Amino acid sequence: MSVTFYSPAPIPSNEHARNLAVRSSGLLERAEEPALTALAKAAKKAVGGDWAGVAVIVDDLQIVIASSGGQLGRYERARSMSAHAIVATDRVFCVPDTLAEGLFRSNPFVRVGLIRFFVAAPIVDPDGHALGVLCVSSRNPRAPLSEAEASELKSLAAQVLDPPLKAR
Repeated sequence: MSVTFYSPAPIPSNEHARNLAVRSSGLLERAEEPALTALAKAAKKAVGGDWAGVAVIVDDLQIVIASSGGQLGRYERARSMSAHAIVATDRVFCVPDTLAEGLFRSNPFVRVGLIRFFVAAPIVDPDGHALGVLCVSSRNPRAPLSEAEASELKSLAAQVLDPPLKAR
């Protein structure tokens, strides 16, 4: 029997400043805000996933503050697929089939069948810090995002920080 371990995402080089930016952004106080829930639902629809959420990455945690349905809460950053998406702030992170991708095959959420397709657009503040992601997942693999889908997801992620957020 072989044992495989999930490799957590690398820590961004600007991690200290990024964590300070997360704390000062106000996102952590916006859990279950209707406008954020609406953005999650729009992302789920745009990508055709089973679930979508707004997740903030801070210190050793991933905190889901809004979702299209399902649990909110705190998760270990070490298990977070979203943490991989905050490393590159200029692109949408997409894993069409987590079982085919060696890096994610041993992720706990993949192993139990909750995530087979995963995509995330970074939520980037005006100073360029990735505070978290707007992500979508599915229990089934699918083709990579089209350019139009990626553009739509990036646009929705950019709206997370738009004040005031109004229900969409």
